[in-house]
This record gives sequence, C-alpha cells and structure tokens, in this order.
Amino acid sequence: MLMSKHVLGLDLGVGSIGWCLIALDAQGDPAEILGMGSRVVPLNNATDAADFSIGKAFTANQERTARRTMRRGFARYQLRRYRLRRELEKVGMLPDAALIQLPLLELWELRERAATAGECLTLTELGRVLCHINQKRGYRHVKSDAAAIVGDEGEKKKDSNSAYLAGIRANDEKLQDEHKTVGQYFAEQLRRSQSESPTGGISYRIKDQIFSRQRYIDEYDQIMAAQRVHYPDILTDEFIWMLRDEVIFMQRPLKSCKHLVSLCEFEKQEKVMRVQQDDGKGGRQLVERKVKFGPKVAPKSSPLFQLCRIYEAVNNIRLTRPDGSPRDITPEERDKLVAYLQTYEAPKPPKRKPAKAKPVKLAHPKLDLDKLKELLCIEEELFADKLLEEGLKGDATRIALSIILQPYPQYHHLLDMELETRMMTVQLTDEETGEVTEREVAVVTDSYVRQPLYRLWHILYSIEERDAMRRALITQLGMKEEDLDGGLLDQLYRLDFVKSGYGNKSAKFICKLLPQLQQGLGYSEACAAVGYRHSNSSTSEEITERTLLEKIPLLQRNELRQPLVEKILNQMINLVNALKAEYGIDEVRVELARELKMSREERERMAEGNRRREKENKAIAEKIRECGLFPTKSRIRKYMLWEEAGEKCLYCGQILTLSQCLNGDDMEVEHIIPKSVLYDDSYGNKTCACRRCNKEKGNRTALEYIRAKGWEDEYMERINGLLDKKAISYSKHQRLRWLKEDIPSDFLERQLRLTQYISRQAMAILQQGIRRVSASEGGVTARLRSLWGYDDILHTLNLDRYDSMGETERVSREGETTEKLRIKDWSKRKDHRHHAIDALVVASTRQGYIQRLNRVSSESEREAMSGEIEVQKATKTDKLSLLERWLTQRPHLSVRAVSDKVAEILISYRPGKRVVTRGRNIYRKKTADGREVTCVQRGVLVPRGELMEASLYGKILSQGRERIVKRYPLHDLKGEVVDPRLRELITTYNQEITSKVKAKGAPLYLDAAEKQEVRSVRCYVTQPSVAKAIPIRFDERGRAITFVQSGSNHHLAIYRTPKGKLVESIVSFWDAVNRARYGLPLIIKYPRKAMEQVIQREDIPKSVLSLLPPADYEFVEVFQQNEMAVVGLPEEEFRRAVDTQDYRTLSEHLYRLKGISSKDYEFHYHLDTDDPDETDSSKKKKKRVRNTSGRIPRIYRIRGIGSLQKKNVHKVCVDLLGRISLL
Repeated sequence: MLMSKHVLGLDLGVGSIGWCLIALDAQGDPAEILGMGSRVVPLNNATDAADFSIGKAFTANQERTARRTMRRGFARYQLRRYRLRRELEKVGMLPDAALIQLPLLELWELRERAATAGECLTLTELGRVLCHINQKRGYRHVKSDAAAIVGDEGEKKKDSNSAYLAGIRANDEKLQDEHKTVGQYFAEQLRRSQSESPTGGISYRIKDQIFSRQRYIDEYDQIMAAQRVHYPDILTDEFIWMLRDEVIFMQRPLKSCKHLVSLCEFEKQEKVMRVQQDDGKGGRQLVERKVKFGPKVAPKSSPLFQLCRIYEAVNNIRLTRPDGSPRDITPEERDKLVAYLQTYEAPKPPKRKPAKAKPVKLAHPKLDLDKLKELLCIEEELFADKLLEEGLKGDATRIALSIILQPYPQYHHLLDMELETRMMTVQLTDEETGEVTEREVAVVTDSYVRQPLYRLWHILYSIEERDAMRRALITQLGMKEEDLDGGLLDQLYRLDFVKSGYGNKSAKFICKLLPQLQQGLGYSEACAAVGYRHSNSSTSEEITERTLLEKIPLLQRNELRQPLVEKILNQMINLVNALKAEYGIDEVRVELARELKMSREERERMAEGNRRREKENKAIAEKIRECGLFPTKSRIRKYMLWEEAGEKCLYCGQILTLSQCLNGDDMEVEHIIPKSVLYDDSYGNKTCACRRCNKEKGNRTALEYIRAKGWEDEYMERINGLLDKKAISYSKHQRLRWLKEDIPSDFLERQLRLTQYISRQAMAILQQGIRRVSASEGGVTARLRSLWGYDDILHTLNLDRYDSMGETERVSREGETTEKLRIKDWSKRKDHRHHAIDALVVASTRQGYIQRLNRVSSESEREAMSGEIEVQKATKTDKLSLLERWLTQRPHLSVRAVSDKVAEILISYRPGKRVVTRGRNIYRKKTADGREVTCVQRGVLVPRGELMEASLYGKILSQGRERIVKRYPLHDLKGEVVDPRLRELITTYNQEITSKVKAKGAPLYLDAAEKQEVRSVRCYVTQPSVAKAIPIRFDERGRAITFVQSGSNHHLAIYRTPKGKLVESIVSFWDAVNRARYGLPLIIKYPRKAMEQVIQREDIPKSVLSLLPPADYEFVEVFQQNEMAVVGLPEEEFRRAVDTQDYRTLSEHLYRLKGISSKDYEFHYHLDTDDPDETDSSKKKKKRVRNTSGRIPRIYRIRGIGSLQKKNVHKVCVDLLGRISLL
C-alpha cells in the first residue's frame, strides 16, 4: 500500500501560528485534513505586537529596561556612598548628623568656602562637602555627544536630546567665563532666588542648571588644592587621587557589545562543538551545540561598505524613454556617477554680501534624475524609478571628511583609497543541472586597510577618548599639533561613524563582490559570479541528498537579534517537531506575515502609509455621504482612481462626472494589465476607464489597446503629466507602458521577498528537518481562499453566536435588493481560526500554481489553461478571468469538509513564562593587596517579569490613621489632595479653567509673585492598601518611607478548610518570587508539608509566612493566567464531550483565564482575537466592547468561588496540536 504524502501549511503571524496538515492522493491533490489549528503566542506586553507592526523602536520592554537602569544607577550610588563614608571615617572626616542636616543654602555656602583659597574647613565639614559632590557628579560626555549637539555641517540640531546637550555646553562655558566652581555658582544663585513660601518656609527656584562631569572634577581639584595646605598629612596625593578616581568619580567601564554584531550571511560557517551553558540552577554544563562562526558584518560607515553601496545603487538605476524603451548607462557614464557620489558641491558665493552672516553649509551630493541628466549631458526626456525619485545618497564617510579637510590641502591625500585586486578561483553551480565548474574572478586584496582613507576612518571610528585620538592622528597619519589644536580635532571628534550601525555584509565578502559590481553586474548577478546564490533556492540534487535532523533545534537567545521573531520561530519549530513525530511531514509550505519580513524602518513606513490612507479614506467617505450614498469599500476605491486619473477616462480622455463614478453609469475599475495576463490585483494595476474603453480593451494591455486605437501621443502626454504631478506612482506608470513582452517573467517571485533575512532564516530552519520547503505569498493565498469559497466559513460559523449577542444587522450589498443577516463590522481577524484556514490554502497551493502565475502572460500558457478548464454551465464564474477560472477548478477540499474541521478547532495558547530563572553575576573587585580579580556569583534569582508597578507611594498619618499617598502631575490628579490649602487652591484653579478664565494647561502658582509653580500634588489613594503596600526604601532609623504595589497576580489557589468551606488565596508575582527566593513551592499543594518545612527555619520573613495556607487546609485547584477552562457546560455533558472527543461542543464552552483578582475572575472566549479592553477607534467617544450576553458570551465575569462552582468551571489543557485533556 502506497503511503500518502503529507504536506504542512504554515501561516506565521506576529503573535500566532496557523497550521494545517493535509494528506495528498496519488495524483498529488488534497485528499484529507489530518489536523489543523491555531497556536497563539501571548506577548510580554499587550501592545508588543502592535508596536512591532508599526516599527516602534522604544517598546514596553525597553521602557522597563530604562527604569531598571535608573534603579541600578541608584544602587551604584549607594555603594559609592558607602565606600566614601568608609574612607572618610578612616581619617576622621566623616560628617556628623548636624552637618548631614544642614539647610540647603548653608550647605552650598560651605561648598563655596571650601573652594576659596585661604578658607579653612574642619575635616568633618570637608567630608560633608565631599559627600555632597558625590551625590551629583554631573553629566559625563561621550564621543557621540559632539555630533548630537552640532551636525556635520556646523548647524545646531533642534531635537530634544541635542538641546539638552547644548544646554550643558552653554552652562559649562558660562561657568568658565565667570571663573567659578559649581558650588560657588549655585551658592550665588540660591541667595538671589530665595523667597518666603506661603507656609512660612524658605523656597528657591533654579531650573535647568546641569553641568558636565568635568566641571565637578575641576571643583574637586580646586577644593583639594585650597584645603590640603591646612591638612598636608591627611590630604596626600595618594588620598586625593584615590577619592577622585576610585570613589567619587569612578565610572564602571561599559561592557563590550561586539558579540551582538551579526555574522556575515555569505561567509559564516557552522560546526558542532562542546560548549558551556547555564544549567538552569546557576551552574554550568557542557553540551553539544551547532556553533556558527565567521567574519562579522562591516560598519555602514566603513569606506569599503560605502563604495560597495554606491556601486549597488548605480547598477540598479533603470531609465526609460517616453516610448517605453530602456536607456542603458555605459561604463564611462557609471564611473561619472560614482565619482560624483564620492564628492561634494561647495555652495556658490552670494552675489552680494548678506546683511547678516550665516554659517556656510556644504551640500552633500544627492543624485536625482535632473542631476543625472546634467552629469551625463542627456537632453532627451527620460523616466526613472523610485530609486532616483528619492535621490541616491553619496559616500557619507568620504564626504564628511572632505568637508572638514577642505581648508587643509596638506591632508587631502588622506581621502585616497586605491584598491588592489588579485585573481581567485571560485566554484559555480548550475542551478538547473547542478554541475559544478571553476572560474577565475578578481577580488580586492586586504591592502585596503593600509590606505589613507581607511586608516583615518578607523581611527575616528574606533577611538573614544579625545586625547587618544589626537595622539593617533599625530603618530599614525602625521597630522600637525597646531592644526589639530586650531580646530581640526574638534571637527574630527564631532564625527560619529558608529551611530549608522552595521551593514549586511562582511568586509571579506565585499572584497569579492566589489570588482563584479565595478564591471556593471547587478547585485544578484555579482553574488552568482563569486559563487554565492543570493536566493536561498536549492537544486533538486541538493534537496534529495541533504541530511535531515530528527528534531529541528531551537534558536538560541538573540540569534536573530529580534526577540519577538525568535519567539514565533521557536514556536514554529516546536509545532513542526510535534507534527513530524505524530504524522510525519514530507513537505512544508509556509507564508510569513509581511511584518515579519520587513525591517523596522519598512514597518514604520508601512504604518505611516496606512495612517495616511485611513485619513484619506475617511475624507472620501464623507464626500460620498454628501452625495446620498453609503461609502462602501468599492466606492471609495472608485473615487480614488477617478480623482487620480484627473476625473476622466485614462485611455480616451473622456470627462467623467462624480455621479458616473459613484453610480457606475459610465465608469469601470479597469485592470491595466489584465488578470488573465498578469496575476496582479493590487491598486498599482488599476485605473478608471469609461465603459466603452473597458469593453473594447479586452485581454490587451493598456498600451496595446492605445496603439490599436492610434491614441499613443495623447495617452503618453496624459500619463507622463500624471507622473510629473506625482498623481500616479512610478510602478503604475510602468504598467501603463507595458506590452505583454515587457512583463517580468519572475514578477510574482519578487513579491515573495525570499531574499529578506527573516524569510531566509525561516526557510533554512525548516530545511534542517524537512526535505522540501517552499514559500507562498499573502496575495495568492487571499485570492485562492476567495475563489475556493473559504472566505465565508468563519462568518457562517459565528453568525448564530453574534446574533444572540445582538451584534448583527441586515444589510444589502451593492447591486442587490435582498437584505442578508450580517455580523456588524465583521472581519475574519476577529476569529483566531482564520490563521488555520490560511494555512490550509497555503498547504493546498502547489508551486506549479505560482509558476503558472508567473508565466501567465505567455500565449502557450493561456492555451494550456483553456484546455484544462472544464466546460460548465453559466455561473458567477463567468465574470472571472481565464486564470481565475483555472484556479477555481484546481483540486481543493470542499467548503463543507473544511467548515466541519474548522468548527472543531481548539485554540492553543503558549503557556506563561517561568517566574524565576537561576543566573550568574560576574563582577570584578580588588583584593587587599590591590589585585583585581573576577568573581562569579552563582545561583542568582532572576525574576522573569515585572515584580511591581512603576509607581512609588508614601505613607502618612492622617487623623490618627495611616494612609497611602501618591504624587500625581497637576493636570492628571486622582483622588483627594492631601494638603487642605492646596486642595482649595486647585478647586479654584479648576473652576477658572472650566469657566475659561484660564486656558487648559495654564500653570498654577503658590505665591503671588508666581515663582513657586505647582507641578505635582500628593493625593490619597485606595490601592494599594496600607496592609498590602510593599516597602522598598527605608530611612536611617529603619522606617519604611517608600512603598510599591505588587504587579500582576501569579495564580489563584483554592483550598478547603476543615469545615468543608472553599476559600481562595491570591498570590501575586512578587509573592511567588519571594517563595522561590526562600526555596518554597510557588503553588502550595501540600500545606502541612510546607508549614513543617518553614517552621524549622528562622530566615523566612513574616510577609512570606503570612501568605502561606494553614497546615490543616486541603488543596483543591489552582488557576493561572492564560490557562484554559470549560465554562458553563453541565457536568454530564462535559464528561460525555471529553470522553467522545466532541470538540465542536467543547469549543463552544472553552475559555481562557485573562485576569485574576480577589473574588473576580475573568474568562475570555478562546476564539476571540479582539481584546474587550480595546476601544472602538471609529467612534469619537470611546466605549468598551465587553459583551457578556448571548448563547456563547464573549466574557464570563465570575465573582467568587461560589459562582465558579455554579458555572461548573473545569480546568483543561489544550496542547500544542489543539488536543484537549483534563488536569
């Protein structure tokens, strides 16, 4: 008996994976669905997926990291303070309590006296001054700050960071001009600004006075110089140096990030090695692992990378004449363009001297079409693609250095970089036959590293310290000291060659690639010429002979430098391994969400474009409503095409009215290249045409129809004018000028974007364990899903449920008279199962279909399709193109069979992360004899989530009882204001804003002189309660002064008391970490055993003991976030459904635990993708979508254990493959 072939379809999204495994019959057609489902990967933060899709750079995780960095900074200050106090105590300089509590002005005046020659402070007073300097050490500049304040062209930048740095520089200059120390300056400012506050105290007002670290070091040196004459035996050189460089101003060196730089994809190699890794318990163990090694990618600012980038761009320029014929660039012209992109244009001097001198701005070259025609002396009319429309950027590194070195002709030779080449033998593989041949090609030798330009760049790129850079420029490049000190060093130091980051190729690979690019080869051809396949395709022989792994290994942490993508791909690996072990897999067909294939910049641009289009669509919809029509999607598209074409038929030029456009009287949406010729249903392949032209055009391209009518001159003038006005895109302009023979043969393959890094990685990962792996494209999947009738499956399955919740409406489609019941605002994305349906289509899409889509423009292919199409009775498919009719008749599973399988899908959620992991802390310390040693602290507990909320709270005594308070911004107050006088003042202030006496956001002052502005106010809060507030900071007497509220809850445990009563125990994430810290089980299932364990220990605090269940309690059940439960199904029906594996019934009652709090448990229906807490953006007034009604409610809000029993809640497990089991 022949075994059927098993094909797995995968639909990878940002936060989910759809999968479908099908069996093929002997002819290779889909015969049966073996399994299908959706795996949801809950992200660490609710907004992570949205942030990733829009290309947001600063995510919630990074924000938490920033807050953690602040806490670490404070902890390091405390360590520094402890070390300083210890050193001061040794020599009798430790200040007493009276000095510690000095009023603010007196403290700064003491610091002022300390730096004044002739003033003698006591040792304890001097110690107090040093403690004060240790508190605020000033901003420490780094090399990149110079570029952040002033741009490459000498112009001051205007962003917030550069303004902050410029402010520090201005303050430093002011201090130096006045010949004052920081202490002297602030003492004077405080004396000037002091005023009496309404409460009777003294207040001061000094803003934005931040100085650099160097000014504080200068003050320290001046203080020590003034005081050491009075205490020469104590303030020795060694003691002064030790306090300055090892205690007060000690700066821990930054960790190297070189290990984060990626390996070159073309040159990296793999080898199985035994390496050490964490064993999860704080120790290390040896394991075998496939290790990747090879050269790192080159910095983008490298002169070698810049030259390679320029040649790639110039070789990619495409010029066309108005008649559509290409205009090639000759080798001599290419050299001119490259030379231009490596130089800069000095601005022409003004004809007359301006009234006010402005800084000279030197222009960087940017090659657009006009400049290209000027350089190459071209007078004929030409069109260029988007590459020239945006303008090619020049060699940023060489140009920046050219600008700086322009006034120094003696250093112009430092801009030279001559490349030497040698011949190298490479092996080339024929992709069709697999035959291997050898060929001699030129490669750049490594002598480029000794070229002047490269050496200059490397010094500026690699050296951080200003003095070290100065020495290197003098000793290695022969620059003169007087030139550097005269301003040249300032300009060179200002260049930040690190900020641009890294490219995608190593210097080693660039040396091979560059000579091929210089010969005019395109990037892909140049890669092939040196023996590399730019695409990741394998020959048939390679596929057959490839050794497969039994299990695909998981990705290592940070292997792809994108944590979210790594998480999705690791879930894909787990899923494929499980299916392979269960059923066996012969082939995988995969489709990646476009967000996963894009870089962050591309995602950001896409999100910006989506926002712009959404705004435009809303404006168009409003115009359509003004015409008395409902703004459907098709009407909005018609309006856009009509407006784009200048309110006329693009072919014949006939004027079309708005009424004709919207009512369809004499206007049609027209495919520029017919779908029967090119499978492209995008907006870029559509225009508006009158009904007559649309009918006459038939199966011809736009240009073929125009030439047949003899309208070519007027037509070309019309579309060229639209391109000049940017009314149409360059790609649409291309399509409007294409004949059939002009259509690229690999048009659809380009849309697959298999050259993208993540796409290549996903394919390479799967190829480790699967023989055949191929990719599909979202546009193809969507069209096949529609043609095969799968689009309405989810709507049909959900209709009864949404109707019972009152979320349906009766509507009639455009051109129909009967009304149908539809779900309001329906989208397939409301149901997680849409990923599984897409995966089914992907699995059913043969590579032959995609190849036919690529070759559909040829006459032979259309004839072959016509012969394969079965003759049928007239149906709605009559309106479809030849290609669509052919696709409709490709073998696929029936809608009924698919619908039955989809109805049985149970959504699988990835389990939550661990509470803690064991890690190591590596640090260096000095021994008693002065040696530095590396210390390793093992078994350190690392929490895997937020321990607490970011807000800080205080505690005060109010009317005889303790109350928790929090400080809020003035314009976002919550709760009762603590200060009665301030409460009255704010009430009056709010009334004035309501009555518009004051503008919203106006400042509020405490005093009549308007010097004391109120920015934040303390208010009473109810959460956390006094009992649950967690102390984290204490005063010198050990009293808690700062509190936090614990973060999310870890689990709900249910216990039975000796009297048979069920009670709950809510354990927060903070409490769970504390249990792990003291070696207790996170979930106490055996209360007596846990109590016996802790009763013998004295190290466990009361805060942990108080949350343990009594020893005589009996454990019943535990619930954690994202766990699954069957809710609302009677016990007998539940048992029957589980025993008979009735997944359709279980699906209707399967819910996910979304939120846990005391006597409040929130369960969300497992199929719903929309978060009920999200707001409806289409309404001006935001409303919560929290429907708890209907036959299958969206949410079950269960209040207490009694209600939990009434709803007959059973916790279940849904595994990776969507199979259910009892827990």
